[in-house]
Amino acid sequence: MDGCVYVGNTPVEGAADALRTLRDMGVKLVFLTNNSTLTRKQYVEKLSRMGIDAAETEVLTSGVVAAKFIKNRRKGVNILPVAEEGFTAEAVALGLRILSPNDWKQADYVVVGLDRNLSYEKLAKACLAIRAGAFFLATNLDHVYPAEEGFLPGAGSIAALLSTATGVKPVSVGKPEAETSKQALELLGLSKDEVAFVGDRVDTDVAAAKTVGCRSILVKTGAYKLFKHLSDQAELVVESITDLPQAISVE
Repeated sequence: MDGCVYVGNTPVEGAADALRTLRDMGVKLVFLTNNSTLTRKQYVEKLSRMGIDAAETEVLTSGVVAAKFIKNRRKGVNILPVAEEGFTAEAVALGLRILSPNDWKQADYVVVGLDRNLSYEKLAKACLAIRAGAFFLATNLDHVYPAEEGFLPGAGSIAALLSTATGVKPVSVGKPEAETSKQALELLGLSKDEVAFVGDRVDTDVAAAKTVGCRSILVKTGAYKLFKHLSDQAELVVESITDLPQAISVE
């Protein structure tokens, strides 16, 4: 969603009409994001404020993907988060336990997402937990994300800090990893040949499509300028999401 449907809290011009048209065409949608700061309900509310209708069952965040990944592993439920409510609330809803920094010794997992309330205490306790053997999981490794004022540090930047401090590389489940792509296909209930990934980044969106053999469509909004030189890796490049209905109907 970031950079494709909106930038920060500003919708891409024409996005709501384009998505409405896609629905009228019978296209099934999943709103997929590496940003784990909001819950699915909060994303539905954010989209609604932009005139975009979506159901919680159509939203998949890297926070949800991470929580489901842990739930499916069945190897401990105690999580020390360096992340916001978008991950912690979804984890609790799945029956997982969120620890405070002082309880770091109980951690089975350290989960890192975008955390705009980051503190040295969180980093220090996460570092101790990882060194003590906690599984180091990143919701994604995006080093930046687009905002109205420019590109801001992303979850990947925080994960890199902890990796430097511990010598341990995190396991990431966000785009472009197959875990997110597989969960998206499951939500849609469609085969890979029936699905296209649409996004503004080659390293996450286009790559995520390739991990499961889907087509990719790159938009020239959001972070596109960082990947302009790699745009030939996408099957289709359009100016913005506004052009998507026509591009699909032409094909």
